[in-house]
Amino acid sequence: MSPGDRAVFIAAYGRLVVEVWSDPSREALLDSDPRQLLTEYGIDVPDGVAVTVRRDAGGVEPDLEAQVAAWRDAPILGELVLFVPALEVEGEVEIDEYELENVVAGLEPGTACCCPCCCT
Repeated sequence: MSPGDRAVFIAAYGRLVVEVWSDPSREALLDSDPRQLLTEYGIDVPDGVAVTVRRDAGGVEPDLEAQVAAWRDAPILGELVLFVPALEVEGEVEIDEYELENVVAGLEPGTACCCPCCCT
């Protein structure tokens, strides 16, 4: 694989992942027709090569080099395993009023007020 082909694949794969994370219709297409989604991003998968989507690797960080190798070797192996990490949204965190006061503009607790006139 040439460095140019590798760079084109990485750029297309990166766009695909970001848009799957941000657009529910892209995520739905990933689930229903991953081959079509890949084609829309310029990632051609030869006929006869199966596309398997992996959304979670059990807490393992995605390996870009492994994804590049999977794409490069897909025609030989007859399968492209496409890793698209699931976007894990951090849980909501509640903070109490005292903690919130500590966050406001970096001021000491009890010194934050609602108007700038008395703080200047």
